[in-house]
Amino acid sequence: MTPTVERLVLATDGSDNAVRAADHALYLADTFDAGLHVVSAAGAPDGTLSRVADSVRARTAVEAEEAVAAVTRKALVTDVPTTTAVVDGSPARVVVEAGRDADVLVVGRHGRTGLGRFLVGSVTERVLDDSPTVTLVVPAEADATPSYETIALLVDDSPVGRAAATRAIDVASATGAKLDPLAIVDNRFSDAPGLRRALEDEARGLVKDIAVEAARAAVESDATVRTGVPAAELLDFVDEVGADLVVVPTDASRSLDRHTATSVARRVVRRASVPVLVVPKGSVTPQSDTKQAGSDE
Repeated sequence: MTPTVERLVLATDGSDNAVRAADHALYLADTFDAGLHVVSAAGAPDGTLSRVADSVRARTAVEAEEAVAAVTRKALVTDVPTTTAVVDGSPARVVVEAGRDADVLVVGRHGRTGLGRFLVGSVTERVLDDSPTVTLVVPAEADATPSYETIALLVDDSPVGRAAATRAIDVASATGAKLDPLAIVDNRFSDAPGLRRALEDEARGLVKDIAVEAARAAVESDATVRTGVPAAELLDFVDEVGADLVVVPTDASRSLDRHTATSVARRVVRRASVPVLVVPKGSVTPQSDTKQAGSDE
């Protein structure tokens, strides 16, 4: 199993969506008995004209101080050990750099609009592009009083897919949630009946292996295999099982190629009404990669 979560980093800009992200960051920190570091950026987004950058920086500095203070007040109620930082710099770069020291980076799906925004688009997109950080993306629709009771997992037999499964089992074990692993055979790339049957058999083996691993961690699970368009199937599945959290990898083996997997993660992040835990390729170290490869022989 992956080491349990010890350090979470929350990126906040004080927006309503960032407030919801804070609720989920505090929930996970309390669940794992982990520390929480809250960071906010005081700076203009990349590309801002120099003549307006100083005024933007002055305004965002005040907003950033208020944003981290609001999370600190919430943390006092939960007794979660919390540190804070307001960092001068481009918001996207500040958040990504802060996340490099985290077991999990937590961001809201949307932030402020206009020149002050920094959780819209740029940061989330960069996190999905080979970031070394496992990231929880929280939409505004997410529950303000989190309780993860059902976790949906997109299954795949790649190093990142296995890391995502381990993360999902870890969270399910800590929260007492049921795990619902879903393997999807992309019917757009498996037209030949023989190939489709082979991929479906492979998928059934994958979900069975995850169910066994979940049982070892005393996690209840129900395994499912479907054939269809991956993002649409996963989003439908999340609604059907009433998932409170979705775990998705951004790399994949032959049943779901890498480009498709990254596209699925993006679509699910953009459309899901529950938090999405994104496990990127960069989060798998060469050492763990070798260990996983050896365990399969």
